Amino acid sequence: MLKTLLLAIAVAVVTPSVADACMNGTEWTTNDYVRVLVKAEKQVEEGNYGSAKKTLARMRFPTAAMQERATDLHAILALRTMKDTKALEGARDHFKARSEAKPKDLRFKAWLAEAHLALGQKDEARAMLVELKEKDLMPDAYAYLALAKLSTGTERYELYKACRTRAKNKAICELPTEVTSAKAQAAK
Repeated sequence: MLKTLLLAIAVAVVTPSVADACMNGTEWTTNDYVRVLVKAEKQVEEGNYGSAKKTLARMRFPTAAMQERATDLHAILALRTMKDTKALEGARDHFKARSEAKPKDLRFKAWLAEAHLALGQKDEARAMLVELKEKDLMPDAYAYLALAKLSTGTERYELYKACRTRAKNKAICELPTEVTSAKAQAAK
């Protein structure tokens, strides 16, 4: 009896537990990856770009659809945080391809317009955003902000108000002050 008890204790002590067998690691499920994407999307929507970058840092997603969402988020982050022309052109090219592949998803068209604006291509950006606004299809506060940056006077103020109404973080709706040239002021 004593030998059996000692053998049972020895086996229990020497045999690794299930957690030890995998080095106390955990296996991620699809839901875990989706949670990361949703968290990063929410952070981008709220204007917390640094947090979104940290959330997505070095993540590799198991499916093509998840990887596309992550690539979209990286392009948005590049668009809204970088001033490098090459990065902005990369974001523009990404959103152009995505808007052509998914023409019914208007977010891509709005993001493409935002990329054009960031690159100084105001006419292209304005045409896209005006079309979305006229059809009452503005996807988010950032689209209103981009169009407000391209507008003046009462229209600019109305678009600013629409941005503030839609935005979860009102601070993203800050508009640059309108700078008038010396010729314009002399004409007044």
